[in-house]
Amino acid sequence: MAPTQVVRTDALTRLDNMPWTRFHTTLTIALGIGWALDSFETNIIGSVFAVLKAQWHLTSAQGSLAVSAWVVGMLIGAIGFGYLADRFGRKRLFLATLLWYALFSIGTVFSWDYNSFLFFRVMTALAVGGEYSAVTATMGEFFPKAHRGRTDALILSGFPLGAMASAGITWILLDQLPPGIAWRLGFGFGTTLALLFFWIRRTVPESPRWLLQQGRIDEVERIVDQIAASAAKQGFVREAGRRYPLTEYAPQQAAVLRNLRTLLGAYRARCALASALNFSQAAVVYGVLSLMALVILPYLKVPAADMPLYYVFGNAAALLGGLTGAYMVDAWGRQKSLVASYSLTVLAVIPLYAIMNLPAVVLSYCLIQFGVTWAYITAYVVSAEVLPTHARATGLGISVAVGRVGAMFAPVLLTSAYQSSGTPAFALLTLILLALPGPVAAFVWWWLGKETRDISLEEGSVAPSLQSHLPFEASKAPLAGAG
Repeated sequence: MAPTQVVRTDALTRLDNMPWTRFHTTLTIALGIGWALDSFETNIIGSVFAVLKAQWHLTSAQGSLAVSAWVVGMLIGAIGFGYLADRFGRKRLFLATLLWYALFSIGTVFSWDYNSFLFFRVMTALAVGGEYSAVTATMGEFFPKAHRGRTDALILSGFPLGAMASAGITWILLDQLPPGIAWRLGFGFGTTLALLFFWIRRTVPESPRWLLQQGRIDEVERIVDQIAASAAKQGFVREAGRRYPLTEYAPQQAAVLRNLRTLLGAYRARCALASALNFSQAAVVYGVLSLMALVILPYLKVPAADMPLYYVFGNAAALLGGLTGAYMVDAWGRQKSLVASYSLTVLAVIPLYAIMNLPAVVLSYCLIQFGVTWAYITAYVVSAEVLPTHARATGLGISVAVGRVGAMFAPVLLTSAYQSSGTPAFALLTLILLALPGPVAAFVWWWLGKETRDISLEEGSVAPSLQSHLPFEASKAPLAGAG
């Protein structure tokens, strides 16, 4: 079928109104584990850098460079793989990124010096950046609209789980094994899990919404029928034959220039929203990680071997923040949850100014992790819901890339601020300034934006300037037997 030909189907409406099935549970696990692995790989550097610093006689500047190089790799991967997920499909990309991750993570295990370590970290980061785009685009395109926000947030809550795992596992390994072996086994653990869960992801079908953009209507109908059959086996017998009024869709295949025109034209405000939210949260996440590892914990004389334990505390708070986000995106709605979470994140940095003893620092660190996790989980849910299907992964990739700019400069700016002043206070002020775009964007969206709770992705992703000429219209003639 030609991609410009209008197609008529009720498949997406059926998908939006489907009851929860075992298929949805499997999909949640398959995507959530991948997100946790991304987090494991992102956060492990904070736990093992002190060991690498001693082994290879590195400076703090080289530590910041390792973090920044990782972020550059994610930036490139998010944009490149994001477009490829729109062009060639969600499934191909989230399988490819997992294999790419496993390959270069193995290389990291066998790094022979600092330069080889940097190379393998950058190559691994390409896959992790692509995973951000592919998974966040995929997660909202399958789930029923009544469950979408909560489930997307639960998938994203895999990030603090992965961070907890990286901190806990490296702490145990560093306690039980020689440091030179322990950090390598830590990276190897993530590789093993990636290969294991690759087989689970193979069972996930291609996104029906992406297939519809290609005009592949027969495949769309078959996948939705399979999910409905799964629901029927669980006792929802009506779903197997249930029908809704037909809706017309005009497929649009992804192309670089077309996607950019879409995102920088009718969707520029939404792309700017997603980018500002991502910049803020990434600056906080990477900024706090660098401050804790390179400034605050050394300033408080915490031994290097004990540092991973404090990340466990922080990531436990982050998990609680993720679960809070999963509840609040539906209980309060997307807009209020954005404002509350991003405001809390900025406010949580302030206590570190006045109190610089270890218990108070850990408490403030936990509060920051709670707030920023709630914030970025809500931000990804909103961003995925307000961007159009044919450019969704590309737009998410751009927002992730902008976020990585904040993540790349935050460690350098914060360590420089500390070195120029000799105290952490100036670095913390810099962190607050980097975090401010998030709450500002959240307030603007609350004032001028659209609440996307409990509506279809197609309705939520229509830009105001396109309301008068939608690419889809509800048919006035429902299918016979429509429920």
